[in-house]
Amino acid sequence: MTGVFILLLMVAGTLVYSNTFQASFVFDDINFITKNDPNVHMTKFSWDALKKAALEGHPRHRYLPNISFAVNYYFGAENTFGYHLVNLVIHLMTGIFLFFLFQATLRLCIREDGVCFFKNRLPSSVSPEMLSFFAVLIWLVHPVQTNAVTYICQRMASMVAMFYILSLLCYIIGRINFRKGKIKTAVFLFCGCVISGCCAVASKENAGTLPVFILFYEWFFFQDLKTIRSYRTLLWVIIGGIVFAAVVIHFMGLDPFQRILNSYTRREFTLPQRVMTEFRVVVYYLSLLFYPQPSRLILDHDYPLSFAFLDPFSTLSCFVLILGIAGLAVYLAKKERLFSFALFWFLGNLLIESSVIGIEIIYEHRMYLPTMFLYLVLTVMVFRVVRTKRVAAGVLILCVIVLCVWAHQRNRIWENDVTFWADSVKKSPQKERPYQNLAYSLQLRKNFKDALVYYRKSLAIKPHPVVYFNIGLCLDGIGYYCDAVDAYVNALKLNYNTPQVHANLAKALTHIGEFNAAVSHFENASKMSPSDPSLKKSALGLKDFLNNCRTPEQCILMSIRQKPDNPALRFKLGMIYEKQGKPDQAVVVYEKILNEIGESDRKLYLLVLNRMAVLHAVKGEVQQSLQLLQKGIEVAPDNPYFYYEIAAFYSAVGEVKNSVAWLDMAIKKGYQNFDQIRSDRRLESIRNTQYFQNLIKMK
Repeated sequence: MTGVFILLLMVAGTLVYSNTFQASFVFDDINFITKNDPNVHMTKFSWDALKKAALEGHPRHRYLPNISFAVNYYFGAENTFGYHLVNLVIHLMTGIFLFFLFQATLRLCIREDGVCFFKNRLPSSVSPEMLSFFAVLIWLVHPVQTNAVTYICQRMASMVAMFYILSLLCYIIGRINFRKGKIKTAVFLFCGCVISGCCAVASKENAGTLPVFILFYEWFFFQDLKTIRSYRTLLWVIIGGIVFAAVVIHFMGLDPFQRILNSYTRREFTLPQRVMTEFRVVVYYLSLLFYPQPSRLILDHDYPLSFAFLDPFSTLSCFVLILGIAGLAVYLAKKERLFSFALFWFLGNLLIESSVIGIEIIYEHRMYLPTMFLYLVLTVMVFRVVRTKRVAAGVLILCVIVLCVWAHQRNRIWENDVTFWADSVKKSPQKERPYQNLAYSLQLRKNFKDALVYYRKSLAIKPHPVVYFNIGLCLDGIGYYCDAVDAYVNALKLNYNTPQVHANLAKALTHIGEFNAAVSHFENASKMSPSDPSLKKSALGLKDFLNNCRTPEQCILMSIRQKPDNPALRFKLGMIYEKQGKPDQAVVVYEKILNEIGESDRKLYLLVLNRMAVLHAVKGEVQQSLQLLQKGIEVAPDNPYFYYEIAAFYSAVGEVKNSVAWLDMAIKKGYQNFDQIRSDRRLESIRNTQYFQNLIKMK
């Protein structure tokens, strides 16, 4: 039956993930595999290329996953099929190793050889193979595993689990053979244990608990929880401790405490806040074990922090619950050895990622390894509670069907990066990062207008310089160059001082006719990135252009002939006409712009309305000026400038009451230029009002 069970496991696992093979790269896949880590872009299969991927790939110390990404890239570049296939194979292999691990553990629990016999017998009518099959099947198709299997870069989590389980399995089988006197076989298996353990360490940091759990397993299932008395046993404990310490130093350095403290420098939470929050996170993980409905699964959780044991109150209750689980594990150690070990396994394997290290608060792939033995416990409990073997099997099969459906549904979300991040936005509406990633996915598809919607929602939650930069790129793509300039400037104000920002700002300034400023930013970009000759070439080319056209008007006219569809250049021409004292020509230019562009080109549209309102006012055409200002308010009801201009208009015509009312609205909308208010002669008629006097005193 073992072969049949393994075949069924393979079929079930493959069917559940059959809709993921074309799923796209998302989130850290971009950081670790595609755009931001060329170290794994192996184009020539060689030892040097493999070495580069292992030692220079990101994250560091995860040598084997990085090598596997490099091999995937060599055979398929950025075609995701190969990556998903490897992830699924690792998942299925882990399931096979877990099946044999569970089977070996269950057989140890029911043996009566005087060494491994425990009082708690498993159901006599059910074979270890069947129990192991159902436990692994539930684990294999459980929806919570999708974050470790479908999320390509989390091959790191599934790969470390595969080697972790294989190492423990080799130890157990080797230990059993050693008991039987098969020394050569035992030594071979112990070597496999060490090699697999090293592979686990080369995959991810949470392999650090492996030597501890090998000793723990030995104490539980081979030593019958006996007190350590012999020097040989004590020696093995010391060796295990040394191995654990070596793994910690490998990952954390010689000063792990300082490394832990340093991990919080870029976090928005403190060490105490993280530790307290993790009490609630661990309980949430347990809830996902029992109710993994797709609506509860998300890559980028917006999980609220705990600021004290009573803020929120659930922090204390979850802490008490975790203490209760630990206490229950101790209490059950003698009577229910398997159950006790499963609880210790769960808590112990969460310890690295759910304690003091300053990493992200919550990720579902962290459940991949810690929950394994809990599935075995749940399976055993079903067969104990439901006495009829067929009925118990039916209950488990029904659960498996539900889990399969949910996992398949969850995998649909990963179809592409847009569907994936749209799901995250829906489930974490108050977190800025899902909006940023959804916007970026839309930006890559050149869907700039929708991308701008989500970038701006992200900014409404929290400003970020890269978001402003990407907004600039999107606005450039649409042709809204005035808005693009503002976006790039905002990125620089938030210290995103990169050659890319300066270069793109220079291009946008060129599009709006600000040539001298563009030259300056091209030169800044060239100084910051001297290895890029195109930046210096752009600066020199623009200087030559300015030398040839000589006057601002000629330069703009030449640019318009080159780019007749760019209204921002014509706006600059209108401004030049104003400076030359040619208001009628400026109005003609502005009217032509308004007839061509829509209100969606907001910055340019409002600039044109403003200049036309000013020109009509100068010519004494007050009604036309007022209509244009009111149109500006219709387009941009939160823009305080138009309210201020209307206040100035009413003051100029002597309507004091209306002027004060509009000035008050401008202030409430955010108008802050009080120097302008003090010096603006147009406000002369309201200077003696109590409102104006109070306003000046307050400011």
